[in-house]
Amino acid sequence: MDAQVLRKLSTIRDFFGISEEGEIPEGVRLFLEAMQEITITAGDDIVVCGADCEDGMYIILNGTCDVFNANGDRINASLGEGDFIGELGLMNDAQRGATVRAVTDVRCANISKKLFDEIGQSNRKIYGSFMTMLYNKTTNLVRKQQRIESELEIATRIQDGILEHDFTEFNKLDHIKIKACARPAKEMGGDFYDVFMVDDTHLCFLIADVSGKGVPAAMFMSMAKVHIKNYTTLGLPLAEVASRTNDQLCYKNKEGMFVTVFLCVLDLETNEMKFINAGHDLPFICKKDGEWEMITAKRNLVFGLMGGVPYREQSMELAPGDSFYLYTDGVNEAINEAEELYGVERLRDALNKFNADAEDVDKFVDDMYNELDTYAGKAEQADDITMVYVTRA
Repeated sequence: MDAQVLRKLSTIRDFFGISEEGEIPEGVRLFLEAMQEITITAGDDIVVCGADCEDGMYIILNGTCDVFNANGDRINASLGEGDFIGELGLMNDAQRGATVRAVTDVRCANISKKLFDEIGQSNRKIYGSFMTMLYNKTTNLVRKQQRIESELEIATRIQDGILEHDFTEFNKLDHIKIKACARPAKEMGGDFYDVFMVDDTHLCFLIADVSGKGVPAAMFMSMAKVHIKNYTTLGLPLAEVASRTNDQLCYKNKEGMFVTVFLCVLDLETNEMKFINAGHDLPFICKKDGEWEMITAKRNLVFGLMGGVPYREQSMELAPGDSFYLYTDGVNEAINEAEELYGVERLRDALNKFNADAEDVDKFVDDMYNELDTYAGKAEQADDITMVYVTRA
């Protein structure tokens, strides 16, 4: 192929470390000129997972491809103009690690492993140019990864800063002690909680779990948290808070994300606690001098799935001496090394086990986390684990 044509692609210039103008180094020029143009029909595979690498490497000149793993699941973003396929196949005898399939007709520049070896034996500059190319690509990938990790670290700190960590002012209220904690499975999680005063006599606390994980879940989580607090502090009925929040989260929600929420507002004078259950796991309550039991409550639709949906407000008493425990499904769906679920029965038993420490909110929540860690053993944390504990000691 014409090396001058190929170097018009920015990825080739970056890959080989050449400029858009001027002379192309001999080794790079020989490598590019050795490539042959081929066309792959839409629906056909360019490389196949598990196959040998004798067909060498490809550079997409135009068209679009998808990448699939060994299980046939689509991975990564689609490949397009300027993307490289199978370059490591020129340097080793390993099998292909993925399948790349043409979505449209794809025009590629290709050099087979055999041709690369033959040309390289007659001109060592080709090997040198190719190794330089791999070095440049690896260096760029490392720099890109470092930038992503740095940005992700900053985003993680921002997300953590959104959550309340100091409950001192709330714990100064009569017959109120609160502790909440979120432990994400990844750098950024989709679980969240909030605690705030609606007015002088009404305390709001909530827990929520966004579908998915990572950056998308964290962004959706931020929007949900803001909408809930904004509408609640207006003093609206909880049913209207839920309806408005849901409508806002449905608006232009092209990714189809949603969030389960258990939202509570406690009247500190009458002890009535109004709540909305938007598809969340049911909390546990411990009445004064009693044992922990899961509450009975009707479920409403999760937020973000369908607009214009009515929500039903419910209520119960949370009097002095009572305690209330909310959690996300990372708790009851935690697994051990045998891949057995922790389950709500073990959760209830653990709550009763540590009930003697119920007035010490920090110790109580720490005990619950430690109990989960002991159960999980060396099993990897698969989901965010979040707890909100309120006691009216």
